[in-house]
Amino acid sequence: MRFRDEIFVSRALRSPTMRGCPVCLREDAKSHGGPAVEAMAMRGDWLLREVMVCLRHRHPLVPLWQALNPTDRYDIAPRLQEIEAEILSGYFDHPLCVASFFDIWLDRRLEDGEDETWLGQYELYPAASFCRLLGAELLRLNPVNPLDAFCRIRVAQAAGFAVAVEGEAGIRSALNRLAEAAMGHNDTAQKAFGQLYVKLRRAYSDEPAFEPFRKLLRDCILSVWPIPAGEDVLGEILTERRLHSLHTAAAELGTTKALLEPFLVEAGAIPALDPRPASRRVFDVNEHATLLAEIPRLASLRALREAIGASRNEIEALVDEGLLVPRCATDAVRRRWSLDEGRGLLDGLVFAARPVGADPASWEGLLRAKNRAGVSLSTLIDAIRGGNLSVGSTEENGFSGLRVARAEVDLLSTAARQLAIGLIPAAAFGVSVGIKGEGRFLALISGAHTTGKVIRHPTMGAAHVYVDSQDISNFHNRFVTITTLVKETGLHRNTLRKRLDDAAVPFFAPDGANFGFLYLREVVRTALRLTLPFPADMQV
Repeated sequence: MRFRDEIFVSRALRSPTMRGCPVCLREDAKSHGGPAVEAMAMRGDWLLREVMVCLRHRHPLVPLWQALNPTDRYDIAPRLQEIEAEILSGYFDHPLCVASFFDIWLDRRLEDGEDETWLGQYELYPAASFCRLLGAELLRLNPVNPLDAFCRIRVAQAAGFAVAVEGEAGIRSALNRLAEAAMGHNDTAQKAFGQLYVKLRRAYSDEPAFEPFRKLLRDCILSVWPIPAGEDVLGEILTERRLHSLHTAAAELGTTKALLEPFLVEAGAIPALDPRPASRRVFDVNEHATLLAEIPRLASLRALREAIGASRNEIEALVDEGLLVPRCATDAVRRRWSLDEGRGLLDGLVFAARPVGADPASWEGLLRAKNRAGVSLSTLIDAIRGGNLSVGSTEENGFSGLRVARAEVDLLSTAARQLAIGLIPAAAFGVSVGIKGEGRFLALISGAHTTGKVIRHPTMGAAHVYVDSQDISNFHNRFVTITTLVKETGLHRNTLRKRLDDAAVPFFAPDGANFGFLYLREVVRTALRLTLPFPADMQV
């Protein structure tokens, strides 16, 4: 129905109960010299159910008569004549009330369409209905009792209007408060938003004018509840899951919440100390998709040891030196090791290995070489990867079957002892900060992007590049990598990658050079708004 140049659903205007202001009707009668009923006039705005007060007299609109038959209901003269005496005597009079900002706003919209609030861009019927429904739910957070039905409606209208005039930000804040108040394990969106949810989902589901308000509620629901793909959320089918909860993720991965929680806490997906039930501890699915995909493939340390053919002592040494890193720090989680990482480490060594042949005495296992010559496993493996240490293999499969040339290990050990104290092989330092790949860190030095020192091997005469504490400081002052950002910020590397991608932070790649995941510190500091120091003494 069109009313005052606004479109309303008919039930908002047609009611069996006809209301009015008895003071207005009595004034009509007093201003007329003839029969009172001839002058009494029913005002059109009294028909709208959201209108609760006569602003002229501050008098509540009261029920005057009721008739189910529309002909009887709108035959106004006979109905007024039937109650003329009660109107004139003050029988219908109630205590006066103070007009709210909602009452004034609604009266102006009905009078001439004037509306300078955020609600002015929307039709009056959905705007006024939304104020009442939202306000009624907000009253549950701060109940005011006792209130009769008339007062409850007016307080709800005023409360909802006070929020709605703040625009989307105010509405989102109010909806979030309602969501936070429904923190039970099984509390649904309907429990949180009550009749606001019910009306927008059912009664107003086919009315496009309510869609802006429905969208605000839908967005809130999708930011709080872990809704699965395919669900109907206020008339819109969710094409993909946006949020997982600890509960839904554990169920989907086929694990327990207790085992999954440490992974999510370390990744920054959920807070460590969170009193909410598992069903309400939610996190972004896309941001942590890599972690969720990896968790089912993780294995125990024993399974990893068997997969790469390492002894107990060898696997412990690899772990101690950080060559194999658990995906979760807590020992309470047994299956926290990546088989892919272990196999990748092994494949990179086996690829360069040649059969030991007839002279096994000139070869030794990696762990034996480490213990005998005092050279770390990391140094040995870096030397193999860099082509500076020969690696062989026996008939024994896996890591335990790898051998390194004893004479070359002795040279590495001698060189390490004779080099100036505090010098670190540049390539090894590059690997320690996450710059992997053939010659990348050396190219960074040769291009004068950071500093290093060229020193000749004391026995072989070959030139090698090293870095000292000042070189390390120079690097950290100018650059950051994912690895160094993890140390500086405490954030998980997956979180950092996502934030860097979202902010479109470019790699440091002068003239198209490829240094991997290397960034300028100042660019990252500005783009991510991180509080990054310039660590003058940051070491490996």
